[in-house]
Amino acid sequence: MKKLFLIPIMALLVVLGMSFTNEGSEIEEQPDEGVASDYILFNGSWRAIDEQDCPGTGNTCKVKFTQNGTEYAVYDEIDDALPKDGNSTEATLIDP
Repeated sequence: MKKLFLIPIMALLVVLGMSFTNEGSEIEEQPDEGVASDYILFNGSWRAIDEQDCPGTGNTCKVKFTQNGTEYAVYDEIDDALPKDGNSTEATLIDP
């Protein structure tokens, strides 16, 4: 009978321990599309692409998927306010 006071204490410890566990992460996970470090805004949603080499400054770095296709501005982060700088006015042709 003297040990019955341990049952509520053990239950409290279990509840306290479970409060520190969670089902998933609260951090938004990035899509697993290889090692992507640049992004484009494609049909209203962000799409990850491979790192683009756009040396220099003065123009916006751009890519396209086909020879006469639509040109897309390249971004280092998922933020449409800061496009990546480049020195060429021509879009780079890449594989989707």
